[in-house]
Amino acid sequence: MTQQEKARDLPKGKDILNWKIKTLARSPKEIMITQLGFTAIHLMAGSLIIWAGWNRFLESPKFLITVILAFAGNLAYYTGLLIRQKTIYNYTIKADCAHLEYYLHYPDFASSFFKGIAIAVILIFVFIALLTGSLLFLIGPVAMAFIAALKLLNWENPIHHEQSLPWGEYNFVTIDRKRLMIITHRTDVTLGFEARFKHEVLFNKYLNFLHTVLPSTAEFTEKAWK
Repeated sequence: MTQQEKARDLPKGKDILNWKIKTLARSPKEIMITQLGFTAIHLMAGSLIIWAGWNRFLESPKFLITVILAFAGNLAYYTGLLIRQKTIYNYTIKADCAHLEYYLHYPDFASSFFKGIAIAVILIFVFIALLTGSLLFLIGPVAMAFIAALKLLNWENPIHHEQSLPWGEYNFVTIDRKRLMIITHRTDVTLGFEARFKHEVLFNKYLNFLHTVLPSTAEFTEKAWK
């Protein structure tokens, strides 16, 4: 029995495999390079500010500590919430193709937290406007901050959807056992449908499934992905 005949025997419309995983979307190498870049930028900027205001810092050591903590906090924010932020993937594998739903992972209180910050910023701007009797302060960077606060007030975590090509159209498969990823390609082996796994059992189930539904001429290659 050929692969195509085996695929036709699979139940149509029913889910063959389902799984959910929370993981980093980018490769470890890319994350490391980005982290090193942000760390270098913060160190250079912090060193320049400390060097330029050294005399003032000597008079007020507390101010120096505040500046250092501010840079450290900013770096921690970029590292934890942006660079190393995880993504949640929901996979549904069917007899004809695969469906993927994914979105960034935030704590359950994120929506209320962001909206609270936005409301606080807007109230501060309103208070300043009433205090000064003018809206001229809403010019330049302050205006940008006010617009950002308005956008944050309506913050929602967008959900993205992706669908693979029909299995019969894939000609190449990249198998990355270290990262537990399997990528199916049509012609360009640098692009494809990425499937991520939590453990080897599910990894092997999906790999065996691909052997039954992909064309018999499909090439399976084991190597690091990106």
